[in-house]
Amino acid sequence: MRLGRLFILSLCAAMVALAVFHRRWLPPAYDPTQPLDLAAAWTFMTPLKLRLLSVSPELCRAALITSRLPVREHAHSGTAACPLEGVYTVGGGAVSLLPASFLASCSLAVRWSLFERQVAEPVTQAVFHTGLSRIRHVGSFACRDVRDRPGAQSSHATADAIDVSAFVLADGREIPVSAWNASAPVGLYLHRMRDRACRVFGTVLSPDYNSLHASHFHLQATGFGLCR
Repeated sequence: MRLGRLFILSLCAAMVALAVFHRRWLPPAYDPTQPLDLAAAWTFMTPLKLRLLSVSPELCRAALITSRLPVREHAHSGTAACPLEGVYTVGGGAVSLLPASFLASCSLAVRWSLFERQVAEPVTQAVFHTGLSRIRHVGSFACRDVRDRPGAQSSHATADAIDVSAFVLADGREIPVSAWNASAPVGLYLHRMRDRACRVFGTVLSPDYNSLHASHFHLQATGFGLCR
C-alpha cells in the first residue's frame, strides 16, 4: 500500500514538473499549449492543435496571425437569422481566389491556409509539374439548412465550410471538380486533392458522396473525419 502511494505521489510530481517545465525542452511545434504555426511543417501534433482551435479562440487567433493570407476580422457579421461573431474575410495570397474572398470562421480560415500551402500547391506541382494560380469557389457563408436534411443547419450557416469548384493552373488550364471521373492526370489530381484535404478539414465531401456534390468539394472545419 505504501509503495502504491509513493508511486502515485511520484507520478503526480512528475506530471506537475512536466506541466511547469515542459517549455524548456519541448519545441513549440510539439507543444499543444502553443499556437499552431501555419508556416511550420506538418507534425503528428498538428491534428491535435487543429482540434484545439474550436475550443480556444485565443489559440485560433494566434494561429491565424502566422498565416500568409490576408484576413480581416469582423466582430459581427452574418444575417439576422444566422448572426456571426469573430469571423474573417479571407483573401487570396500566392494563390488567388475566384471570387476574390470568402467569409470564414477562425477555424475555417486557419484550415484553408494550411490547405492552400500544404495540400493544393504541392499536389498541383506533383501531378502537373506546374504552379497553382487560382482556386475557384462557390461561396462559404449561406444561412440555410443542409440541402437534403430540412431542419438541420448547414455548416455554411456558421461560415465553417467552403465549396470549391475548380483549380486553375499556372499554365492556364482549369481543372473542374466536375471532371472527377476523368482519366489521369486530371482524375488522379482531383482524387489526390480530396484525399490530402481530409487530413486538414474535419469533413470533406466530394462527388463520391452524392449528386449534390458532383461539381464541388465541400471543405468543412467541423466534423470528425468524414472523408468521402
